[in-house]
Amino acid sequence: MADGMWTMKDDGEFVLEEPYRTWLEEAKMASTRAWIDGLVGYLEPRCPYTAQQLADELVRRNECRDGAKTMVFDEFVLEALSGDL
Repeated sequence: MADGMWTMKDDGEFVLEEPYRTWLEEAKMASTRAWIDGLVGYLEPRCPYTAQQLADELVRRNECRDGAKTMVFDEFVLEALSGDL
């Protein structure tokens, strides 16, 4: 790892330093957006929902659930394809 990427606080916790913290957040946001766009693009022609409805519902479900993100994904895809969101 690059020198100066991490700093250890007095309590032993490691903190990611700038600009790495910002770059990591930007990468996460870009990859999440691309993943959502890809999923919605796949589902839209196969189900009775618009792209906006699918994206909104996926975000809503993700915010409502603690952990079990794979289960959120599986349920969302199957319910979207069956027209049962």
